[in-house]
Amino acid sequence: MSEKKLFPAELRVLLLAGAVGVMVTAGWLAAMAALMTAQGYSGAAAPPLATAAVGAGSLCSGWIAAFCKKERGLLCGLVQGLFYAALLVVLSVPSGTLTEEPPLLRIAVLILCGSIGGLLGMVTREKKRRS
Repeated sequence: MSEKKLFPAELRVLLLAGAVGVMVTAGWLAAMAALMTAQGYSGAAAPPLATAAVGAGSLCSGWIAAFCKKERGLLCGLVQGLFYAALLVVLSVPSGTLTEEPPLLRIAVLILCGSIGGLLGMVTREKKRRS
């Protein structure tokens, strides 16, 4: 008797990594908001700090995906970066600022951070050779 799986293992890993990345992003955003309040930063500091927070979440999710899958780290990180970029596009469409330079730069940062996270996940997963 064969069991039907609702999600393939690869999809579960990517969804888990995305969820952890979203939690990391939420934590970083809260920390950046607390920093802005404590230091009295103006509203102009919010976009770079938010980009750094979402980049950290993208990097973390790419790292987790590559570390858990044990293969194709760059592809795993790229998928996670594209996931975050798609979320940013969906959130930018209603405001009509998608075609301006800062959102496009943020999308590039998210894809780059996810890819770097995927590569780091593979590097930390590699077994050390004994000489």
